[in-house]
Amino acid sequence: MISRVYANQHGIITLDSDMFGTRKRISTGKKADKRLLKWYEKNFDTEYRELFEEKYQPKKEDYSDLTLREYGMMVLDLTSENRRQYVHERIKKTFRLICDFEMNDSKKFGEFLLTDIKTTHVMKWQRESGLSPQTVSTYRAYLNIVLQTAMNDDIIRKNPVTLVKLPKKHSVKEHVYYTEDEIKKILESAKGQLKNYIQIAFFTGMRGSELVGLKWDDIDFKKEVIRVDSRIVRGVEDETKSRKIRFVPMFKQCKEALLKQRMYSGLKEFVFINQSGNNYYGSPTMNFRFKKLLSDNNLRHGTVHDLRRSFNTILKEYGYPTDWILDIMGHVDDRVNRNHYTGKLRVDATKVNNIAI
Repeated sequence: MISRVYANQHGIITLDSDMFGTRKRISTGKKADKRLLKWYEKNFDTEYRELFEEKYQPKKEDYSDLTLREYGMMVLDLTSENRRQYVHERIKKTFRLICDFEMNDSKKFGEFLLTDIKTTHVMKWQRESGLSPQTVSTYRAYLNIVLQTAMNDDIIRKNPVTLVKLPKKHSVKEHVYYTEDEIKKILESAKGQLKNYIQIAFFTGMRGSELVGLKWDDIDFKKEVIRVDSRIVRGVEDETKSRKIRFVPMFKQCKEALLKQRMYSGLKEFVFINQSGNNYYGSPTMNFRFKKLLSDNNLRHGTVHDLRRSFNTILKEYGYPTDWILDIMGHVDDRVNRNHYTGKLRVDATKVNNIAI
């Protein structure tokens, strides 16, 4: 290894070495004299290392004096490109709620310095926030992002979130799957645009956000197919959840509802319109009307998304290929279907009984 001390042409002491793989000559900035030259020769390794790190390995910015709120908002903004804008805003709003939790002596969680946050603080927030176990699990994922980044930045030694057990979840609410008879009763109770909306939702399996974002230009009555390439969430028109374009077949029940809806909104750009003749801000309004319809007619409680689940289940019952179902539902694999979108399948066992042997 090269370890040379010399005075350059300007009489400044310079250290020359390949200690870190590449040969570098680094000026000390000090005027040469015999005493200093000998001192640098004796302390070469230490002095060269410090000068090298200072020049070629700048120290990381010190965030240790930042509060959880300050550092957290910075981290979430830095990672915003990984999520959609409306999702990013929702996450920031959630993180503010975490920071506003009063920990003790009227001091809020977000006012703690990163280095002062302990596992007991996370435990206290989980236990006393008043949130359901499911919501706590969702919220703490965002807290984990922030504190894991702080750990990666060498601000804290351990991430306290990973050291605290998740709260015990209550029994998971069972999904609703409507039978063909139930759908018939629901449609008999519905009128106008809401009836068309429900009928199209059930016979396409489209998401509520995709339905309110559906335009007449997306519908091909001749080929009997619907192009699904966008959705509307909180007033923002965006690509689909899977970020893919898919084509949904137009079953006759769907076509019937679309033709009726065209008489209502055919002169507008969007298929479903509000009382002002404009497109909806999002899916909650139609979902609210759907729930009210069920309640007013003593029908089984559910959501528009349950219509999507029911459609998926019926397609499986009728023996449609799994790959085809995944394609029109916009899913990557069948695990999502099996875990969240398929109810108890009713199988006709008589088909096997009738096999001649």
